[in-house]
Amino acid sequence: MIDSTYKVRRYISEFCNHSDQLLAEYDLRSFDLHKFQNEFGVIDMKNPMFDCYPLHWSNIPFMKAYLSLEPEWDFVNKSYFVESQSIEEQN
Repeated sequence: MIDSTYKVRRYISEFCNHSDQLLAEYDLRSFDLHKFQNEFGVIDMKNPMFDCYPLHWSNIPFMKAYLSLEPEWDFVNKSYFVESQSIEEQN
């Protein structure tokens, strides 16, 4: 999803633990900054969460509400991160 407030794309990245290869990206269908800050322990409420935040099994119930297409979670062989990517405004 495109966060129009901050002009970023919000998504989950999926990496192979054995090769560090990017396997997939899953766009978030929505993003509630305050709820994500609480879920990921962000103390500074002014932090727009542009960093990379690792996902754990405990985050899955929370994330289900924000995913249209859910990964086949495999925390043994894969790693997952909540990320943002700057987008350029189109004229």
